[in-house]
Amino acid sequence: MSPSRAVLITGVSSLSGLSSGTGRATALRLHRAGWPVYATGRSLEGLKDLAEQGITTLRVDVTDEQSMAAAVDRITEEHGAVGVLINNAAYSLNGTIGETPVDAVRQQFETNFFGLARMTQLVLPGMREQRSGRIVMMSSIFGLFATPGRGYYQATKHALEAISDSLRLEVAPSGIKVVVIEPSPILGAFVPTTVGDLGLATDSDLYAQFWEHFVEWHGAYREVERPKGRGRTSVRAAEVAAVVEKAITTKRPRIRYRIGIPVRLLRPQRAIFGDRAWEAFVSRFFPTP
Repeated sequence: MSPSRAVLITGVSSLSGLSSGTGRATALRLHRAGWPVYATGRSLEGLKDLAEQGITTLRVDVTDEQSMAAAVDRITEEHGAVGVLINNAAYSLNGTIGETPVDAVRQQFETNFFGLARMTQLVLPGMREQRSGRIVMMSSIFGLFATPGRGYYQATKHALEAISDSLRLEVAPSGIKVVVIEPSPILGAFVPTTVGDLGLATDSDLYAQFWEHFVEWHGAYREVERPKGRGRTSVRAAEVAAVVEKAITTKRPRIRYRIGIPVRLLRPQRAIFGDRAWEAFVSRFFPTP
């Protein structure tokens, strides 16, 4: 019996119920290439357009054990196992380290880290039984360094990078491959226009000027990234989807796929600069209190 080709993608609908860029682009690309795709998210309404195109959609909340287990059980019943898991579910928590309530931090880790860890655990038995499988971890350029105002979100991506390296070696004897996707900032992502749009979990005014600068910087940065064709420092969701398809079809995939110029330059630049010079670069380029 051939190994399962069923693809389970988490986080295809966002917290607001709108389809997220990379998850949606990946689901569509793989579906059109003939893969049996299961696109999941917290909101079935946010997945309605994908269902209309023939993609199987499931309500999965990665903080809800029952919904995750039900999805894996259904795919296992229909295909024998989950053949490919794409851990895409995530959101970005804005807030400083000292002022963000711990409950908000816990929720960030529940979605971005513990959710994907548990989903991985749920699909592994089926993959081990068929001695085949691909697990794709959607990281970020911010899994490689951190900036003020988004440290907890960036911490979840750092943690994802670490467990991916452990998992890859642990499951290799079972024929399972683990791949990390590290995109540069993605065009079309949400751009705040007011401080209220940031959804800050604190009413502290300690960093009021910083958050105003944070919003202005994001607006100006995105303006630069709107010319036709490829942005200077960003990538498009379709580019990420193409790399994900390559990662699950290539016989011997890379350990990491770095998409876009910024993430490719980051490691050598940081090694050359050293810690002090790198921190000076971050404080000059990104919003800083």
